Amino acid sequence: MVLAAAILGATLVGAGVNLLLGRLEGNITAVDVSEQVGSPSQAPAPIAAVDETTGTYAPLNVLLMGSDTRSGKGNGGFGSASKITGQRSDTTILLHVSADRKSAIAVSIPRDTLITLPKCKKDGQSTGGYQGRFNEAIQLGGPGCTLKAVEELSGLELNNFMLVDFGGFKRIVDAIGGVEICVSEAVNDPLSGLVLSKGKHVVQGEEALAFVRARKTLGDGSDTSRIRRQQAFLSSLVRSVLSSGTLLNPATMLSILDAATQSLTADPQLANIQNLQDLALSMKDLKPNNITFVTIPWYPSGDGATILASKKKGAPIWDAIANDTPWPPSGGTGEALLKVQPEMIRVNVLNGTATKGMAKKVAKQLSDQGFRIGDVGNADTSTVTTTTAQYDPRWDVSAKTLIAATDAAGEPIKKSGQTMTLIIGSDFTAVTPVEITDLAEDRTANINTGDENFCAQ
Repeated sequence: MVLAAAILGATLVGAGVNLLLGRLEGNITAVDVSEQVGSPSQAPAPIAAVDETTGTYAPLNVLLMGSDTRSGKGNGGFGSASKITGQRSDTTILLHVSADRKSAIAVSIPRDTLITLPKCKKDGQSTGGYQGRFNEAIQLGGPGCTLKAVEELSGLELNNFMLVDFGGFKRIVDAIGGVEICVSEAVNDPLSGLVLSKGKHVVQGEEALAFVRARKTLGDGSDTSRIRRQQAFLSSLVRSVLSSGTLLNPATMLSILDAATQSLTADPQLANIQNLQDLALSMKDLKPNNITFVTIPWYPSGDGATILASKKKGAPIWDAIANDTPWPPSGGTGEALLKVQPEMIRVNVLNGTATKGMAKKVAKQLSDQGFRIGDVGNADTSTVTTTTAQYDPRWDVSAKTLIAATDAAGEPIKKSGQTMTLIIGSDFTAVTPVEITDLAEDRTANINTGDENFCAQ
């Protein structure tokens, strides 16, 4: 889960990495999965080469996996290897980096997704071919089998992957100096040992691992709720790694790379440290706000324990990756698809014009579209020219729905609370219907970007 940020953060290390190429490359375990996925045998060919015809890089897809194996140094904090045997993919994210290296899509695949496990080979024997949880694939045939499962789920051709275990996760977080997280309520989780007061914290090591793994006492207890928290953690980690204080400190960056590579298993291309460095340099213009995190659309399977991937709702995401186009796509006005239903938004309506009755008229239009209406009245002045939606930055995603419906200018006001205020100006015409990304039918958990803050429920 943290490996994407480790790659991004390597951008400015430059010559410092060259001095340690041998050591860092020696840390990485290379696994050729070509037999499992049915592709030609892999070799450490350049991964960030510029296409001579187009003058750009090729789009890149990397499957990022976190293993829950209890074997190995630093992996026994959540159960011993003798009691919890084997390994499962605890976290799986398909990272797509665009050809221009200025945007990325990170698609989370819930571990409890029910799939037909691919037919894979392990120790010369064929396995799989039956229905089971997505996270079982790695146990059947290693990372190549998980890669194959994602290929069958998405229709994409994949060759590159990175795999890290619990110990590696903790070492990376510690090398960064900890990651800032937020919880909306106090947490006391006896299973993981996580104890946090309400609010913001900087977590390291075992505490950081507990935060991203805790399930019963945070959120609704589901894996998809935990994914939302993991995505928020990764967003915070990306911001930390890309901060100038980290990027401009070679010692810190080398420490991060050393920690990341110590527990890294990757395909031969990404196991080559020069390729990793070149890849990082090619991504130097990638900003957190241009990294979109999304969970595959899903719906309950009916057994209360697993979920099913929605092929219809998931197809546009996989198509965006295959065609190297942005996600979410843009509408006719160029605005990103909206995420919050009007029914979830409460708004005060104030008339800032000399036209009597405008506040009531607009409030009625908003109510007809589903918005919840608060106070209705007059603004402090009747000479407002530009209709403005005032909102607390903590609810900026919700504000986008109100702004789109009223064609208003947005005005963030800190600590103003969840209720928004629409001040009607002389430029106002009418409330227009808005199209919301359908998150109810398929239970897609979230779409957010790397610059958004999130306080875990």
